Amino acid sequence: MYNEIFVAGSGGQGILSLGRIIVTAAVQENKYATYYPSYGAEIRGGTANCMLKISDTKIYSPIIENPSEMIIMNTPSYLKFITKYNPQSYLFLNMSLVEKNDVVEEYILKKLKNLNVVEVFATEIADKIGNILVANMVMLGAMIKKIGLLKIDTIKNILGKKYDSKVISLNIKAIEKGFDETK
Repeated sequence: MYNEIFVAGSGGQGILSLGRIIVTAAVQENKYATYYPSYGAEIRGGTANCMLKISDTKIYSPIIENPSEMIIMNTPSYLKFITKYNPQSYLFLNMSLVEKNDVVEEYILKKLKNLNVVEVFATEIADKIGNILVANMVMLGAMIKKIGLLKIDTIKNILGKKYDSKVISLNIKAIEKGFDETK
């Protein structure tokens, strides 16, 4: 098992938190993992992304060139990174904030032929749950369902150690909703 995951969005969307949670869960499940964050100087509202590697064997570099999966949370990240990184398996798009672009769509169809695009209305789902800030957890639920990389119980355990009960409940609800809403 070897996964390279690229996560991108804007500061304030929980991109880096999502990456840390995924990596922490992987380590708790006795996998090797790396986490390489990147964000603009303006943080909230600026660009944020992280590179994650998860493997059954040792990992020698945290840098990703062709991720197996990508999670994209907004249009600027979609336009900036989809042509820079070529996801091999899955592209998870937050369709609440990603506006499709004909040029990019044509690129995806021509260059990334075997790519599975998973469209999740993460921000809308999070809003219905009660807080748009858990859209990142909705995307995590969708990713868990599609690639089966982590166990939801491991994620719940991590959240239980990190947050208070109200925040935990909202995040778990978001993960479960993302899982359930993904086909």
